[in-house]
Amino acid sequence: MLLKNKNLIFGNSSTDTIKRLKVEIDIADAIIVGAGAGLSASAGFTYEGERFNRTFYDFEEKHGFNDMYSGGFYPYETLEEYWAYWSRYIIINRY
Repeated sequence: MLLKNKNLIFGNSSTDTIKRLKVEIDIADAIIVGAGAGLSASAGFTYEGERFNRTFYDFEEKHGFNDMYSGGFYPYETLEEYWAYWSRYIIINRY
């Protein structure tokens, strides 16, 4: 919802806003959080440097890319190598 004056819904003070937000959370069936690339960075995940070198040294040596992002777009010659990259990526970034 786009409003010119957000105070029409939330009130004039940050205390009013917090109280209204609490009510909305309490009555919600679900909450959807949209997050972008900065979320993982703020949590300390890095996709290059020491963490990349330790985990993907063999891919860097063979293919020449030096960060996980680039590895995700690399045109691997075989599906086995493609999935070798992605399974390792998933293991260290998801689990």
